[in-house]
Amino acid sequence: MTKQSSLGRKLVLFTTLLVTISCLIIGVSSYWFAKRALLEKGKVILKNGVQSALILIEELNNSVLGGLITLEEAQESLKIHLMGPKNSDGTRENTSTFDFGAHGYYIIYSQQGLEIMHPTLEGVNVWNFVDKGIFKKDFYLVQDKIMKAQKGGGFTEYTWEYPYSEKLGEKIVYSELDPNWGWVVTAGSYHSDFDSAAAIIMQITVLTMMLVIASGYILSKRYISTITQPVTEVVQAMKEVEDGNFTIVNQTTNLDEMKALVFGFNSMIFAIDQAKKDLEQKEDKLLEYAYYDTLSGLPNAYYFRIKVSDFIKKLDKPALLVLVDIKDFNVINSIYGSAYGDRMIAFIGQTVSELSFENTHFARINNNEFAIWIEPLNFERVENILSEKINEVKDRLNQADFVGHIDFYVSITTIRNKKGTFDSAYQEATVAMQYAKNKKLLEFVYYDHYMLLALQRESSILFYAETALKNRQFTLNYQSKVDALSGDVIGVEALARWHSDELGHIGPNVFIPILYKANLMSQFSEMIIQMALDDLPKLKSHYGHQCVVSINISPSLFFKEDFVGFMKTHIEKRNIQSESIMLEITEDVFISDFELVKKRIQALRTLGVKISLDDFGTGYSSLNYLTYVEFDEIKIDKSFIDHIIDDPKAYTLFKSIIKIAHAINCDVIAEGVESSEQVKHIVEAGCNYIQGYVYSMPTPLI
Repeated sequence: MTKQSSLGRKLVLFTTLLVTISCLIIGVSSYWFAKRALLEKGKVILKNGVQSALILIEELNNSVLGGLITLEEAQESLKIHLMGPKNSDGTRENTSTFDFGAHGYYIIYSQQGLEIMHPTLEGVNVWNFVDKGIFKKDFYLVQDKIMKAQKGGGFTEYTWEYPYSEKLGEKIVYSELDPNWGWVVTAGSYHSDFDSAAAIIMQITVLTMMLVIASGYILSKRYISTITQPVTEVVQAMKEVEDGNFTIVNQTTNLDEMKALVFGFNSMIFAIDQAKKDLEQKEDKLLEYAYYDTLSGLPNAYYFRIKVSDFIKKLDKPALLVLVDIKDFNVINSIYGSAYGDRMIAFIGQTVSELSFENTHFARINNNEFAIWIEPLNFERVENILSEKINEVKDRLNQADFVGHIDFYVSITTIRNKKGTFDSAYQEATVAMQYAKNKKLLEFVYYDHYMLLALQRESSILFYAETALKNRQFTLNYQSKVDALSGDVIGVEALARWHSDELGHIGPNVFIPILYKANLMSQFSEMIIQMALDDLPKLKSHYGHQCVVSINISPSLFFKEDFVGFMKTHIEKRNIQSESIMLEITEDVFISDFELVKKRIQALRTLGVKISLDDFGTGYSSLNYLTYVEFDEIKIDKSFIDHIIDDPKAYTLFKSIIKIAHAINCDVIAEGVESSEQVKHIVEAGCNYIQGYVYSMPTPLI
């Protein structure tokens, strides 16, 4: 008995020692493998984070090149996205959605070591900053980051303080050079942010080991024979862990210490596996941000470019690149708000995903622009299907109670063989899209070289127009407004003209739309107003004291906050009568804030300036405007005048408009009158004031 007891104690002691050693091996090896795996995954997260930032810079730079935003706006937008808005003291609180751990964040340097973006050191040159570790005082960490970024990217490890703390920690940073702005973009975090999960695993292992040892010591006396199989399974599982396979052990049914051992081991494996899955989910999320548009759910421009470039390399038959742009999307946003526009984009993205057809790939590549890659078997069949799908999207938008009359511009270019490139195809499709927008073509527009020439011509006109605007090289012609009964000139309209030394005569029907697109109309209108006011004394001397000069103003100038002050300043500066000025506005202004329009018109009339509603009948709800807004004059558009002789309905409507205008004490001007027969009909309808070639051409003031 004594020997047996001694043997039993030895077996218990041996078993306890074996379990202890096993648990230590499991704990240490699992902790080491977990820590190494977590750190490697952390490196992947940092590298993906930097590359996501570079993708974002690429997109913002494209927006800058496309003229959508300025470089300064793009760069500040990047900083806000990656870090957060700048505080008044020059610091930035890290509010980024990118997850690099509890203490991780982005830093951006210039290649000379200047902090372009940093929570606390933004604007500081840190070229000579060194490692704060005891044995690495001569390691220039910023220079190392910049050098590795210039060589294609790499990791830098050093000792640094935790954010807003004097505590030092081992830090790892990935750096890469942005080719667009020449910035060194880095993402960094501390080892502790990545391997903290490994410490938890170690704690679980220690607790489990203590539980197993205690239980094994108590119960092994009675159930020593049942140890072999569970131990074998645990040892096998340990080998799997060493190979990177986190496999749990089948739970034993015996109520002994081995059940606790197996449970503890499985808990540890579960913790390790869960940490691994969490890292993989974060990596997947970064990939989603990099390749997919979050609003529409469709692939983004970057991913679409990669896929299409790959398709072109394998192309064995012609394919199509199609761009689809929502017509007047900016107007929709202005009227209904950007949140409404976002819902529309999201709805279209969902609908497009449901309507996809064979050999077709969709993407959202810009604000309101979608792209489609199609490898057709038959071009005519593709056009029919594409037309059906677009019409179905329109129908679903209407059924979902979005605003009616939604339409799309569609441009198409053909890639015929493997020699093509995505960039050249996209450029052609973009040129065709711009041509479709310029011409208001709501049909399939295929790229043709003459479209590029037309856009280049437009670009050239804009270049010289900006110079002409800066140097006041535009001139004014004046067209008379005549009282048909007395023959007296009651006023004149100022009409801009431009003769370019480089381009020759450019008509207002050409340069004014270009100035509108370039957002130069406000500046242009201010110049025209000043030129017309300078001419007013000569106009009165030539046409008589009763002469009123009419000046067209753009909606952008009309809505400038200081526009009324601008008019007052220039009227007083020239000491002229404000009643001699008539500002002509079109119905475009009424698609914005109606109450603001009313107040602005009232303020101008209080100043003494007269207001004319130009091109009446070509806009929206004209009679409704007349009910609520006071005008001094209404100009009936030429499109009415052209048909009053041969179209009885048009003439009846013309007479009704005159009666309504007179009922609210407005003068009526018939514009675009070209014949004496038209004059006769206009006068018989009750309108005496006429403007048009029948009386005078626009002529310069001599």
